[in-house]
Parts: sequence; C-alpha cells; structure tokens
Amino acid sequence: MPLSLRLLVSAAAASAAALAVASVPLTASAATLRAHTVPAAKPGLTHRPITLQDKAEFSGYDAAMDAAGTAYIGWIGNSGSGRKVHLCTLPRGATSCAGGISVVDSLGDSSAEGLRVLVTSTGHVTLVWFHDTVASENGPQGSEIATATASNHGPLSAPQDVATGPSFGAMEAAEVGPGGAIWVVTQTSAETKLQVRPGLTGTPVSLSAPYEVGNAQLAFSGSTAVLAIQQAGSITHPIAFASERGGSWSGFRNLARTWTSDANLGLTSTRSGVRVLASVNNADYFPVVSRWTGTSFTRPALTGERNNCSPSSHDPVSDASGRMADVEEECENVAVANLPDTTHAATVRFGSGGTFAGGIPQIATSPSGRAWVAWSIESATTANKLLAAPVLLPGRTVTATAVSAGNRVTLTGPASCLPAVTVGVKVVGKAARHWRGLRRSVHLGSTVLRSTLNGASLRAGRLYTLSGTVTFADGGARRTVTARIRFRTCGNP
Repeated sequence: MPLSLRLLVSAAAASAAALAVASVPLTASAATLRAHTVPAAKPGLTHRPITLQDKAEFSGYDAAMDAAGTAYIGWIGNSGSGRKVHLCTLPRGATSCAGGISVVDSLGDSSAEGLRVLVTSTGHVTLVWFHDTVASENGPQGSEIATATASNHGPLSAPQDVATGPSFGAMEAAEVGPGGAIWVVTQTSAETKLQVRPGLTGTPVSLSAPYEVGNAQLAFSGSTAVLAIQQAGSITHPIAFASERGGSWSGFRNLARTWTSDANLGLTSTRSGVRVLASVNNADYFPVVSRWTGTSFTRPALTGERNNCSPSSHDPVSDASGRMADVEEECENVAVANLPDTTHAATVRFGSGGTFAGGIPQIATSPSGRAWVAWSIESATTANKLLAAPVLLPGRTVTATAVSAGNRVTLTGPASCLPAVTVGVKVVGKAARHWRGLRRSVHLGSTVLRSTLNGASLRAGRLYTLSGTVTFADGGARRTVTARIRFRTCGNP
C-alpha cells in the first residue's frame, strides 16, 4: 500500500512524531552566517501614516518616484481658500515632507482637477492638471492644461497654462510619451468625445468613444500609444481600447471577458510591455490582467487575488525592476499588490484608518520593493484627510518539483524579483510505494533555512539558488531528491 509523506519545513512539522523525520543540524559556518544577517523585514507598512492635508476637499492626487528612490506626492486641495496645488517630497527613509509642503495657486480656483505627477529618473518633477477659464464660456476650446515643476528636491515653480483643453471638460490622463513629450487625454463636455494632445505643443486629436466614458487611461508600447476606456455607470460592460501609430488612431474595440464592476480600469507600461487591469466577467469581480501584443490584448487571466472583498479601484505602476505593482481599495483596507512578472500577484493589506473619500489610492515604487502609498479618508470633523505611508511590497512565492523512483519533492520559495522582505520556504516530500521519508532540509547556498528566507539580508540584483532536499529510505536503500528554485533579488534603491 503506498505511503504518502508530507514533510514541511516548520517547527510544528519537525516535531510531529508521525513524520519521524530527522532534523539536519546547522553547520558552524551556517550558524555564523545566520547570526550576522540583518533583521527580517515584513511586507506592509514600515512607518505610521503621515497626514498631508486635513479638513480639505481634494480634486486629484498622484504619486511618482525617481531612480534614487525619492517619492513625490502631489495633490489639489481646498481647505477653504480655493483649490491649491501641493507637492510633498519624500527621500528614501523620510518620515515627513522634505523642506515642508510646497504650495502654488491652481489658476482654476473652484475648477482645477485631475492632477498627475510626472517625474524623470533624475528627479525633475512636472505636475499637470486641468482647469476652466472665462474663455470656457465663449467657445469649445477655452479651458487650460496647466503645469508647475520642481527640481533637486526644491519647491514648485510658479504655475502656468501650457495648452488649451475642451471647455468644461476633464483631464483623464497625462503620461510621458516618445521623446519625453507629455501627452494629455481630456474628456469633452459631451462625455462621449475624448481629446488626445500628443505633446503639450501638439495638435489635439478628437476621438469618438462608443459610450459615455467614466475613465480613460493612456500608456505607451515603444512609439505606440494605447488608450483604454470604460463606460460610466456600467458594471457588466467590457472595457475598450484603441491604439495610435504614426498619428493615426484605430477605432475602439472591446476586451472580451472583462467587466468594470465598480472598479476603475488600470493601465501601465512595464519593461516587458503594456498591461491592463480590470475585473473578471462574473460576480466574483476578481482582478484580471491582459498583455498588449502590439495590435491587441491577450485573453485576460486571473492575477491570483481572490479576496472576498474585491478591489473597487486600481492604480497600476511599474519601475525599473520591470514589475507591475498596484494599490486597491478593498472595503476599508488598502491592498498593495506586487506582480513581479506583471501577471501574478502577491498582496498585503492594512487598514485605511477610516472611510475612503476624496479619491482613490495611489502608489509609487522602487526596484527594491520600497513604495509610498497615498490615500484619502473622511476627516474626523469635516471634509477629508489625505494620508501617505511607506510600504514594503510583499514577495511572491513559486514552486519547483523533482521526482526520482516515484519519490516526489516539491519546494516552495521566492519568485524573482524578490523585494527586501521575508518570504516563507518549505519542502514537501511524497514517498513512493514501500519508501519512507528519512530527513529533509532547505538550503540557500550553504545556509540551512527553517521556515523563512530573509530577503533583506541578500544582496540586491543577485541570482540565488534555493534547494529543497528529502532523503527517502526503502530498507537499506537510500535515495536523495532535490528540487531547486533560482531567483533574483530586486535591485537598488
């Protein structure tokens, strides 16, 4: 009769008499190595949230990060004296805004909205937003796209209007396109018409949407612009997309097997291509992701997030590691998802501190997995409160299997790219008929691991091999089976 044996690398499994598996003692060199590792780092919040503005009404906020790991959070807030544009600069390890919060006029008072933060690798920041003017009442192109800039962690420049926009419209997206030009997508007052400006000095292009647009996102695949939209007020309608090449836009096509549910779609450009996030087309509303092929999107696939409270927002971003990360509203929790391969997620959650209001959470990440998240909740008194907090992305795990003489070993360990956090490791052995498990171990190099691997103790940007070994016995016969996982740690900063 076959005997199945599960061998788990944990204290409980090691002490289970039924398994009768001998522990492998630490070698002297391994014990010394372990004693000198840095403290383990857990994913999630690494510092209590800071309040950026309280008792205010917000009409747009965003976050971005430069190559040095400095985060920039910008927002439009009104505490009673009109809408102002704000910028908070957060160098790595900061617990408050460096130099305080820089504030400039929005030029639009009660109409300024839709702010986006765009930053170069060297830390040059451009804030982009939209506002109406007196001219908005006199013609179809009377509103303005405005900018303010900051460099070297300095304050914001004076705001200026840089391009016109559709009167009484709204800004849906602003992204850096080919050649460093800032592209802006606006919605007209007709709500079924979109205007794409390919660079602030470019001639705007009008696009007709198949319905009233509730959200539009822009990303780039090389020189190709990809635009994704969703229908306002719809739950079961699929998202749609169009693309531009050589100045010519395609028509909109639906992406089958997606719903918008009550969440906005997400779109971002990663090192391996453009990705779109939406909801699966059933009442589970689990997130699905699709890859841009150059002309269309692949069939959407589940990311692996299956929380009972499905996301009601998305803000996918990418960084130089190539990953995609996302921040989501899940009931009263902030959920941060790390998709190191851009399609499969590991998620960590923490309480929002109140009831979400005034905008959806925004995230900026660095290759090491350090991130800043901004979100807004109802204030304890009146209006709303904008918060920001540093976060460590969770590590995702994968499995590898090896088989010999019918004896099977399955190893669980980290996927590339591993952030500077702890992840669980284990080896499971299943013995063939007449065999039994004798001993097991998990090694990283020459170091024996018990139940976790401390990613913070590893060198950034390096390739490692995790090995899980089980020795099986059949009378006097012995057979050792080893499964291996090769993974790379994420780079700095």
